[in-house]
Amino acid sequence: MSQMMTRSRWVAVIGVTLGLSGPAMGGTELTDQVNHTPMKDVAFVVIESGKDQGAVFLKTTLPSVSRQIVHVSDDKQTTSSQEARVYQPPQRGAPGGRVGGGTRGPRTDLPLLWALVPDHVGLSSEVQPRLVWYLSGPTAYPLEFTLIDETGVTPIIEERLSSPAESGIHIIQLADYDLKLEKGKTYQWFVTLVSDPEHRSADIIGGGMIEVGDVPASLTEELRDANPVEATRLWGQAGFWYDAIGVISTNIQSHPSDAEMHHVRASLLEDVDLDTPAQVDRRHGL
Repeated sequence: MSQMMTRSRWVAVIGVTLGLSGPAMGGTELTDQVNHTPMKDVAFVVIESGKDQGAVFLKTTLPSVSRQIVHVSDDKQTTSSQEARVYQPPQRGAPGGRVGGGTRGPRTDLPLLWALVPDHVGLSSEVQPRLVWYLSGPTAYPLEFTLIDETGVTPIIEERLSSPAESGIHIIQLADYDLKLEKGKTYQWFVTLVSDPEHRSADIIGGGMIEVGDVPASLTEELRDANPVEATRLWGQAGFWYDAIGVISTNIQSHPSDAEMHHVRASLLEDVDLDTPAQVDRRHGL
């Protein structure tokens, strides 16, 4: 990586020490723009020390991130019936896994950015999962993708995403970078919008946490003849967030006018309190 892309940054988010740098790519399908941030989507970061609230890792390089920019979003159950939920969180994992929450920093001309992840460590059945994120408006500013494992010493990858990027839901596929996650490790990934390369405290960041989990044999059998909507529900009910959001998002890219798939994805997003992207999905699926 060029010297221009090497910088230093530290931020502690609810007991997790974060750091970012770098540049990557991804697909897109939604084009509606959202210009507001519901307060229920966001809880401010608390910088604390000496409390065992989560894994402390993620050391890397870039300038310090403003506490006004980085927020953590708390999940809320938005459906009254557990049976109505597309996603059932696994009975495991540390909380505080989502970074961002639709912040745009001090400048109102910048789009909002979300990582479409739950606020805990999300499970994937795949060692090369799809990472899904949302941008509320088009941008010509650089976008960067960073992946770090629990050792937090050196980023596994720091890549620039294709830019300018369109608004909507985008997918980063680790297979495109010949990357494989290891079972038993926790990883953090981030998408960063760099509005001012000389003042990285103004960066807009969205990210989440991921682990590779074992798939029950019964689930494998149920998935055998499932269509995309059925597969999304099966993965979601089994607690595999990244498979559920990956399956439905990939199929929406191939069938952008399928209203049922848009509504199922919207329900999935609402189950982890990502209401603003979900509203855009529901409008698109009308």
